[in-house]
Amino acid sequence: MIRIVLIEDDDLMREWLGRSLSSRGFSVERYARADRALGPVSANPPDVVVSDVRMPGMTGIEFGRQLRARGIAVPLVFMTADPSEHLEAEALELGSRHLLRKPFADVADLWCAVDAAVAEAAAHARSDVTGTSHALRTPLTAVKMAIEGLIATRELDAREQHLADIATRNQDRLTDAVEDHLARLALITDRQSAD
Repeated sequence: MIRIVLIEDDDLMREWLGRSLSSRGFSVERYARADRALGPVSANPPDVVVSDVRMPGMTGIEFGRQLRARGIAVPLVFMTADPSEHLEAEALELGSRHLLRKPFADVADLWCAVDAAVAEAAAHARSDVTGTSHALRTPLTAVKMAIEGLIATRELDAREQHLADIATRNQDRLTDAVEDHLARLALITDRQSAD
């Protein structure tokens, strides 16, 4: 199930938005203040954060900056009644392409933004799997080629043959471990995308 953290200081708006998102099958955790959500979100990042921008204490933008400073790349959907143009630039700096202006013309605008953020997160996760695969398989292939090249170019004495056998066995074990890890990572990513 997709988990959303909703941060909105207006009680009625928070309740209405929370119910609306829950009605779509999302698990929604609600917070009235960004500073109260920072610890829980940092400890257990949700799939998406939906946050008001202007709130008492920490703003939604500051909240996003704190998450990014901690290396947390959770998708962010911002909402604001503030007409300032600079907010869009600030949201983009945080990687958010979703800044909804209040009042919403339709709650479906929020649904679409959340759906898009979830899809972006899934695409990013798949990209991470591809990048990890490349980062692990390329050096393994280079090591294998180097070992095979050394063995093929000359006669090895008993000690060298013993070391070559150890290197080959461990390279095979490492290759199996990498393939198992990548398969598990792909499975986790597929499950998250399906949820």
